[in-house]
This record gives sequence, structure tokens and C-alpha cells, in this order.
Amino acid sequence: MHIFDFTKDELEDFITTKYQEKKFRAKQIFDWVYKKKVDNFDKFKNLPKSFIDKLKNDFEIHVFKLVSKQISKSDATTKYNFETKDGFLIPTVYIPKLERNVVCVSTQVGCPIGCKFCNSGKVKFVRNLTCGEIVEQILRIDKEKINSILYMGMGEPLLNYDNLVKSIKILTNENMFGLGRRRITISTVGIVPNIYKLAEEKLNVKLAISLHGANNKVRKELIPNLNYSIDDILQAAIYYAKKTDTILTIEYVLIDKKNDAVSDMEELVEVLLKHSINKKIYKVNLIPYNPIGICNYNTPEDKKVINIKNFLMSKGFLTFIRRPYGLDINAACGQLGL
Repeated sequence: MHIFDFTKDELEDFITTKYQEKKFRAKQIFDWVYKKKVDNFDKFKNLPKSFIDKLKNDFEIHVFKLVSKQISKSDATTKYNFETKDGFLIPTVYIPKLERNVVCVSTQVGCPIGCKFCNSGKVKFVRNLTCGEIVEQILRIDKEKINSILYMGMGEPLLNYDNLVKSIKILTNENMFGLGRRRITISTVGIVPNIYKLAEEKLNVKLAISLHGANNKVRKELIPNLNYSIDDILQAAIYYAKKTDTILTIEYVLIDKKNDAVSDMEELVEVLLKHSINKKIYKVNLIPYNPIGICNYNTPEDKKVINIKNFLMSKGFLTFIRRPYGLDINAACGQLGL
């Protein structure tokens, strides 16, 4: 069994039932793996050897094999490729920034959504990652002192709902990883029923909607395997933002002559205002397309991207241009899987 698959309550139940040990042993175990980052049961110094032997017989701490680790020469972004026990590769990206250290985690092997501008969408979907596999990605690289987590790697997080939610509960539990809820962001193309469901979980993490088109026709071309309309997605997302008192991030990949015309931006403003006249509920992240070499899309010129940002700002929307991190190691947005 994978130790990172267990919540505190679950581990307490297991060790009291099977081992007849006291509940406090669970906290001791989690102190070693989450607080002290020790990945060897034999080094759990305050546990009896007989108990350690039982743990070694039943549990694993690491189930991944590290296949490769690439470090960007331009910005020190690091891409880890882990191999699962059943032989599949998943990418995890560490992004060091001045104000925070970010890890971008995967939630699935492959991706069923098939976004045309994203290389992960070209990787055939195989299965959901377990809760433990999601959490292990973070623990394997936490020596970098991670203080922000993005569910934005390979896969659609809200299609792995139960393991997503369980992993967040583990990562925000003060007896385990202990990360603040507002330091976690879930990026989704918009799985409408699960956005509403997530709002009721009271996790209060941030939500980012991968919109990428201002109307359903353009969006369907870019995100073919999704049948929810923009109106339905934004209605659910605004409900989530209000329910959790969070700002809703709108992610928009800018593709030259595809979705970056003035008319596209006017339409984007219109559809956002349709769902909330309170512009402060939104934050717009503009993402210039990152080449993946398998489609005919191009990146807009910098001047055009800046003009789009200025236009949205003039309409009252907080807008940022998201610079690419790890471009030289294929770790930037849309490149994972290369």
C-alpha cells in the first residue's frame, strides 16, 4: 500500500485494527514523511523496530521511479519525469519564482480532453492517478520548499475528482503537508457538474478556467472532447467563486489569427460581463501559445499580446501575461508530454 494514499483517520484506523497500535503512531509516521521528509522506514527513530517491520511489510513510501530530471538554463525551471509502477511516464514541473516556489502536478496518465494546442492532449488517456501518486509528486521534490501547488500538469483534474479532493485534504492538513488552501489552484477546462460539487466541499482552493475561446465555435475547435457550453461553465465557475470567496482565474491561450482578434477580445469581455458585472471577481491570464511542433498554430507577436492586455485592462479586468517557464526543456504550458 502507498503511505500517501492514507489520510490521518484512515491510517489511525488501519494501525489500531491490524497492528493493535495506539492512534498517536499515525501522527509519528506522518511527521517523518511529511514534516521531516524522510523516505526510509528504518530511519523512523522513535518507532519500535517491530512496528517498523510491520510498516515495511505493508507500505511503500515511494512508488515512482525518477526517469529524468531536466533543468532549464534560462530560468531554473525543473521538469521531472516519473515512471509509475505499471510503466507509464508522468511529468511534474517545479518553477522557482522570487515570490514563491511552485509545483505543477499531473492528475492522469495521458489526457482525455484532447486540446489541440496542448501536447498532453495528444497523449492517449490510460488511467487516473491515485491520490498517493498525486501527493508523491510533491513530496519527491519538496526539498525545494514548495509553497504553491498548481493542478495544471498532465490530465484534467476534475475528471479524477475523488483522488483530487482527497489529495487536497492531505496537502492542507496541518498534521500532514500543511499547505494553505489559498496556495492551491485547480485548472480545469470546465467539468460543470464537478465544479458545483467542488464548491460544496468547502476546500476553498482557487479555481482557474481554461477558456481559450470567447465563443463556443472557436472553443470547440480548440477543445474538441468537451460538450459543456461557455455559458454553463462560467455560470458554474462564478457560483464556485462566490461560494468560496475566491477570485476566478480565466486562462486564455493566444493563438495567432485563431482567437486573438479584436473581435475575439470584445466577445470575451461581453461573455464575462454576462455572468458577473463585478469585474473584480475575475483575473485574466493571457498565455501566448507555446510551440509543440505538431500543429500549424503560431504565437502572436509580443506587441499584439501587449495590446490585448491593455484592451482588457481598459475594460476593467485585472489582466496578466503569463510568461513561459521551462520553454527550453519543454516544460511550459501546453508542452508537457514532449
